[in-house]
Amino acid sequence: MKIGFIGLGNMGIPMALQLVRAGHEVYGKNRSLGKEEAFVANGGKAASSYTQLAQEMDVVITCLPMPADVEQVYLGVGGLLEAARAGLTIVDCSTVAPELSKVLFDASLKAEVQFLDAPVSGGTTGAASGTLTIMVGGVEETYNQVLPILQAMGKQIHYVGEAGCGSAVKLINQLMVGIHTQATSEALSLAEQFGLDQEQVFQILNLSFAQSKIMERHYSQFIAEQNYEPGFAIRLLSKDLNLAIEAANAKGVHTVMGSRVKALLQRAISEGHGDHDMAGMYVYQQERDQRRREHGELKHFAVFLPMLDPEKSVTYREEHLAFLSERRQAGMLLANGRFVDGAGGLVIYRAGSQEEVEQWVKQDPYIIHQARSYEIHEWDIVLADE
Repeated sequence: MKIGFIGLGNMGIPMALQLVRAGHEVYGKNRSLGKEEAFVANGGKAASSYTQLAQEMDVVITCLPMPADVEQVYLGVGGLLEAARAGLTIVDCSTVAPELSKVLFDASLKAEVQFLDAPVSGGTTGAASGTLTIMVGGVEETYNQVLPILQAMGKQIHYVGEAGCGSAVKLINQLMVGIHTQATSEALSLAEQFGLDQEQVFQILNLSFAQSKIMERHYSQFIAEQNYEPGFAIRLLSKDLNLAIEAANAKGVHTVMGSRVKALLQRAISEGHGDHDMAGMYVYQQERDQRRREHGELKHFAVFLPMLDPEKSVTYREEHLAFLSERRQAGMLLANGRFVDGAGGLVIYRAGSQEEVEQWVKQDPYIIHQARSYEIHEWDIVLADE
């Protein structure tokens, strides 16, 4: 069978090579020519364009890092669906929102193309060994037709429902991956502060109720080796957690732990850890703990922004909100809002000192353009029971 594979990254290239080993004629396409050359050197073939794949292949598989990449490859000018021949089957192994998978399914129907969302779990190790877990959404008849191809890449293949369901299961998986990653980081950091032998603690936990595949992966492959070259980078886990939390919010599910981990991931990225493997959250945990031991806990500060100029407030509102969004993404902002009577707004920051907060406030477009003044007060938060 002739198979096209778009996205020869850390996950994609070993998945595509599993298809080559299974005897398929596989054509790879990647933004980086170096990846294509490596694929060809190991038995694959290089595709000239998305158009070639869309017109000449029996099946095209995509495995791309970001939702925007998926949209461009499928729906952009010169993309797969623009050039696809009727009867083509496309399988997306990327991690995206279920809503995007449904959009691609509907667009594929209009192009007379069969589409499955089939995200994978198991990391680069599972991709290299052909033991991935694959969760598939779409038309079951299409799933049955491509099952032998999926079985060349994974060992646990699950049809989970209509279009978007595969992506939904993957986001649930990633929500737990993020939480387990943080649990591992905190547990092993605590073991170190007790002066315990980490290897021994790991062996005990790995045979106890605390055991998880994430802990085993992170410790054995990364923490014990003190090597954080990415198999799956923190920035990608952060992207997945963002999608998972958005999906949960849309369904009315309050993800207390997931939201906290999401903020920690974003702050780790802002402090330079984004390209480290997700196991590197252990290193970030240690850095944060050390700062707390040296400088104390982070405090909360309420910044009141009294109205000075209503017209300027309207003019610079979008810039102000974009500024706050950046602070939120970096984990520096707890909440923000405005008073309905027009008196101004309130922003609650997390920081080590009032001086640090004032530096941020002075960068706010509202303050720069004198739309608002500001008052900073340390904030004592008392959380009510859920």
